[in-house]
Amino acid sequence: MKDRRKVERFNLELPAEITVKTTEQMVGVLHLRTRDISSGGAFFSGAHPLPEGTPVRVNLTLSADRLKRLMGAQARVEVSGIVQRSEPSGMAICFNKDYHMMPTNTERNHGKGTVIKWGLYPERRPV
Repeated sequence: MKDRRKVERFNLELPAEITVKTTEQMVGVLHLRTRDISSGGAFFSGAHPLPEGTPVRVNLTLSADRLKRLMGAQARVEVSGIVQRSEPSGMAICFNKDYHMMPTNTERNHGKGTVIKWGLYPERRPV
């Protein structure tokens, strides 16, 4: 079978936090690791994959030495996406074009005066 991917994929294991809004009141969080990743998406290993079509928010932690020198700490990448494929060993998530990268110890303003930490929806304010 011919590989139809348009971007290069890397075998890279990164810690990830995948957030999904399960109901109006509840937000579910999965702590997984990538098996491979590209600029267009990643495969996340795990025994309980989400159903295809599920919209998600993904936080990836990058801790490469060069990033530490440039940013002074580990960096987190936050990106939205959708579950493209589910299988017993995990799930493939296709990333949307929007993403943010910043040091892990930084907060940011999400407009309307609400400051939240990476990986939390605006509905969930930090304690």
